[in-house]
Order: sequence, then structure tokens, then C-alpha cells
Amino acid sequence: MLLGVAVIVSLLWLFYKHWVSVYSHWKKRNIPFYPAKFPYGSDPNLVKLKEYRGYTIDKMYHKFASHPMFGVFSLRSPMLIIKDPEIIQLVLTKEFSHFRDRGIIKLPEKDVLNHHLFHLGGEKWRALRMKLTPTFTSGKLKAMFPLFISCAESFSSLLLSKADSKIDIKELIGRFTADVICSCAFGLEMDVINHPDSKLRKIGMERIKLTFLTKLKIAVTRLFPALSALLKIRFTPLEDENYIINLVKNIVEQREKNGIVRNDFIDLLMQLKDKGNIGDDGQEFEKPFEMTLELMAAQCFVFFLAGFETSSSLQSFCLYELALHQDIQSRVIKEINEKIERNNGLTYKALHEMEYLDMVISETSRKYPTVPVLNRYCTKTVTLRSGQKIEQDTMIIIPVWSLHHDPQYFSDPDKFDPTRFSQENKDSIVPYTYLPFGEGPRMCIGMRFGLLQTKVGIVTLLQKFKVEPCENTKIPLVMGGISATTASNEPIIIKLIKRS
Repeated sequence: MLLGVAVIVSLLWLFYKHWVSVYSHWKKRNIPFYPAKFPYGSDPNLVKLKEYRGYTIDKMYHKFASHPMFGVFSLRSPMLIIKDPEIIQLVLTKEFSHFRDRGIIKLPEKDVLNHHLFHLGGEKWRALRMKLTPTFTSGKLKAMFPLFISCAESFSSLLLSKADSKIDIKELIGRFTADVICSCAFGLEMDVINHPDSKLRKIGMERIKLTFLTKLKIAVTRLFPALSALLKIRFTPLEDENYIINLVKNIVEQREKNGIVRNDFIDLLMQLKDKGNIGDDGQEFEKPFEMTLELMAAQCFVFFLAGFETSSSLQSFCLYELALHQDIQSRVIKEINEKIERNNGLTYKALHEMEYLDMVISETSRKYPTVPVLNRYCTKTVTLRSGQKIEQDTMIIIPVWSLHHDPQYFSDPDKFDPTRFSQENKDSIVPYTYLPFGEGPRMCIGMRFGLLQTKVGIVTLLQKFKVEPCENTKIPLVMGGISATTASNEPIIIKLIKRS
């Protein structure tokens, strides 16, 4: 009996010593670090993710105000948080070839819907990125624009039914963005605006939630990759995966059979599948790349996830700030009226002439960046100008939320001030301190699409309505930890007023 207890105690002690042995990692490298404790590391919220990740990192960021970078531990994984814009530029651009992977988790081969641009690394990412980049040129977006307008008309009708009432603005905007993505990514007229409980939208909303089970899967995959493979852990339920793949398969078969062309994302992927390229010049890429049906479904799926969630959040935060700043809202409405009148309607050209709206959206992206951090993984040791090294296999965190709210770079950062992005002022922004879409070769490929969708949604609403705060409007908003992106802890309630 005593021998058995002694063995168990010894094993637990050895496990503990193994676990904490890594906690001297940053000290040995003479890099300042946030101390760690068994079992969570530097802060339980880095693992539990109950608190918004931007807030968790921000507390650490300010404790190392005089340092260009510092180390932390998540469980027993050392991570390097980089604050200095010059080093951030090195990671994202100058030495990109050594930092091109995100290194978040290793994906199981059978979890096919996660094999998309956001998660892929190495040569597979590079080849796919090269193939898909022409998808989001101005010419391609202009060809898709009628699909945006069709959804905007349905959205306008929905807004009319909600006039002069208190609304959850993100819920309404979410219907519009989901409808746009269904149309532009899948070529589906699902009318999510009037039927918000569609299966595709439900799948998307579930996938962006950081549930306890998702967090557990991430922890197991990071700490015990062999066990993860043995357990065949997957992040997309098989039922959802089959639904998306069959959806794409049926669309492709129908279009091939009937010669249907819609100038949407599926059309472009079909061209890539059949011809090996989607460039207008017809040039083939150097290396052959097979665009399988599963890979097509994965790209459509991430396009849907990223498109409807990030754009709906950005539009919601923007309209919230306009409700609180009536002077800014009045100026935006005045510009919208002028540009639409000059161009005889809401045209692609009219949107691109709305410079003040651009400034407002840029300031919204600063104050509420879509993702609180960027992740990169070092694949080859790099020596910095200071002589310090970022070693191979180091996980990098770039604290976007903290940079956007650092008074060193943006004075009075909690103030909503679109003039920061005026022609006269935007050149004074320190490079690599404003990163709403990332930067460098791995910056968000769908940035133009997302901004276009955001502008169409905001303009559609402000053409006929204005927004005001009400007694249910939370001031200020508090970000929550249940989503992988920047999202409010509670619904964003504002009042929708029909303009005379």
C-alpha cells in the first residue's frame, strides 16, 4: 500500500517537474518574461479564454512598457510577444519566409474543411495563396457588385420593418452579411435576411464560438499531438463537413450541367479547378496544383466564416460609434447623399468616392480590430539588430489590440476620431502599429471584399435611416471571450430612426 502511494507521488512529482521545466526558457535567453505557474503558465486566461484575449495580452503589454518584446507561457508552451514596430515589420514582411506559418495547431488530414488559407502553412499555403489572390482584384469585385446590391435591397426592406424601434444591430447586420456571402461564395439565393435560421448560418455561428470542448481540443492538440492523432480529434463535426461538401458538389454539378455563370467565388474556383489558374491573362502557374472538391469546399467555408462574422462585427461597431457621435454620423450621411446623387445611384464608383466613410471605417477597425492578436511561427532562427535571436520553433504573438490602443501611437486611444485617417494625418501613423488586416504576404486576402461588403451595408442603412443610442445601449462596450474574434460581451442595442 505504502509502496503504491510512493510510486504515484513520485510519478506526479516527475510529471510536475517535467511540466515546469520549460518555465526557465526565457530567462536562459535573457529575454524579459511574465512569470509562469503550474499548470496554466503566465495567465490562466491564455488557456481558458474566458476573458477577451486582447485584454489579457494588454495587461502584460503595459507591464513591459520599456521592452521591445517579452516572453510568456501558455500551459508549458513559450511564446514571444513582440511590441516593437520594427521587429513586427521584420516578422511580417522583411523576413517573412522564416515566419510565414501561423503554427496554431497541426490539422488532421481528415478534417478537410480546415485546410484553408487561414490554417495552411508551408508550400501548400504559398501555392494556394498564389492561385487565389486574383480572386479579389478590383475587376473581380466589380463583377460581383450586382450580387451585393441585390442583397442590399432585401436588407433595406428588413430595416423598414424595424424602423423607429430598438434593435440588436449585429443580429440584423449578420443576416445581411450572411446573405452576401451565401450569394458571392456559394451562389445561393438563401434569403438569410428573412430566414435567419438557415443551416449554413447556424453552422458558421457555431464554428466561431470558443466552447469548452473546442478549447479542450486545442489544448490536447498543442500538448499531445500524438494523442490527438490517435483520438482522431476534429474541429468541424462530420455532419457539418458533409453538408458543406455536398452543398459545393451540387452547385458545381448544376453549373457544369447547365452552363451557369454568376461571376462569384464558386465560378472562380471552378475555373481554377479546370484550368489551373484564375488570372485574366490565362497564364499557368509554375507548379501544378490540384483544386479538389474538398479543397474548394474548405475555401468556400472559410470565406463564409470570415466574411459574415468579421464584416458584421465591423459594421455593428461602426454604427454603434455613429450612434454615439451624431456629428460624425451627419457628415457621413451628407457624403453618402452627395456621392449617390452624383453617380445616379449606389454604384461601385460612388462607394469608392466616399473618403470620409473610409476614414470612419478605418477608425472603427483601429478601435475594434477584428482579431486581437496575430500569430506567426518561426521556422528558421533570425538575429535581430540588437543581437538577440528569435529562435526556430518560437511561437510569435503580435498584440494588435494593444498596438491600436497604445497612446504612444494613437493619442487618446479610447476616443473615436476618424480624422486620424485623413489624407493629412494618416501618413504620420507609425508603420506596423495599425494592423486590422495583418500586413505583408500573409495579410487578409479578402480585405477588399470585406471592406466593400461593410460599405454597402452601412450605406444601405444610412440612406434611409439614422441611428441613436437608447437606454439599453451599453457605454462603453466590453469585449467578450467566447468568440475567436473581437465581439461585444452583450448585444449592441441602438435605435433605428427613419429619416424624413
